[in-house]
Amino acid sequence: MNAEIEDLARMLPAGEPELSPMRHRQLKNHFEREITRSRTRPRIRLLSLLTPVAAAGAVALVVGFQALGGGTDAPTEKIAYVPAPIIKVQRATTGDVAATLNRIADAAAREPAVAIRPDQYVYTESMVTSTRPEQQKTFDGPVELIALHKRRTWIPQDVAEEGLIRENGRDIPLSLAGDGLNYERLAQLPTDPAALLEWLYARQEDRDPLRAFSQIQGLMSETVIPPATRAALYRATALIPGVRLVPASVDAADREGMAVAFDADGERVEWIFDKGTLAFLGTRDYLIADSGRGKAGTLLSSSAVVTQKVTDQAGDPGSE
Repeated sequence: MNAEIEDLARMLPAGEPELSPMRHRQLKNHFEREITRSRTRPRIRLLSLLTPVAAAGAVALVVGFQALGGGTDAPTEKIAYVPAPIIKVQRATTGDVAATLNRIADAAAREPAVAIRPDQYVYTESMVTSTRPEQQKTFDGPVELIALHKRRTWIPQDVAEEGLIRENGRDIPLSLAGDGLNYERLAQLPTDPAALLEWLYARQEDRDPLRAFSQIQGLMSETVIPPATRAALYRATALIPGVRLVPASVDAADREGMAVAFDADGERVEWIFDKGTLAFLGTRDYLIADSGRGKAGTLLSSSAVVTQKVTDQAGDPGSE
C-alpha cells in the first residue's frame, strides 16, 4: 500500500500548491479506484463526512478516506471505460438562488425524521461514473469515464464499528473516525443558516465559498441527515457567494431536474433536484470552457442516489 501511495503522490505537481476542491475530488476518485483495482483488500477509514480540503501532498490524495492496509484477495470485476460525453452547457443564473433554495429547504424540513440506532448503518445505493485520465500520471489531456455502475455504501453510526463500500466487485471496509458526523451529531449542528455557514468556514479554516459548497455536497449523497439540519444546509448554501441555478439537468439515472451549481476552475458542479418534489437526486461535474482536458461540456462525473435506508449490519441492503 505504501508503494501505491508513493506512486499516486508522484502524480502531484512539485512543491505544495493548494489543490482546488474539484481537482482534489478528482485525485480522491482516482485513489479510490486504484485501491479497488489492487490485488490486496485494503481497509478504508472514513475520516469525516465534512473533512476540510487539505494542501497538496500524499496525505491530500483523499478527502474523507484513509487506507489502513491489510486484507485478503478478492475477485474484481473488469472495469470498463467509455469516452466522456459532451453535454450542453446551459446558462447559470443567480437571480432566484435564495428563493429556490428556501423552497428546497422547506421541502426537506417536511420530511419525517429517521429512526436510527447507534448500532445501525446508513445504506445507500447509487449509480455513478467518473473520469479517468488517458495518461495515468497526469490529470491533463483528454479524459475517459469509468462506465456507469452501481455503488453501495454502509456508513456506521457507531464510530467504533466498520462500514463497507461495495463497488466494482470489491468489498472495501471503512470506519468513521472519532469526529465522524453520524445522525446524532448532525442533529446537533446549528440550524440557523448563518451560524451553520460560519461553522463550515471554521471547520475548513478559511472562507473559500467553493470549499463550503463542497463540504455540504459531501453530506448529501451517502448520508441520512436530520430534516432540520438538511434544511439548514440548503439555506446556508443560499448564503455562499457564487452559487447559481441551472434550469435543467439530468442525473446519472437519466432523471430530469433542476440544479444548484457552482462554477470554478473551468468546471461546474451541480446538485440536481426533482422539479416537482424538490428531492435531491444526484450530482454531476463537467467542463464549462474548452481546456487541455476537453471541450466545454465534457462530463467529468455523474451520480444518482437510487435507494437510501437504515440497515442492521454492513453488507445487508435490506429488502430490495
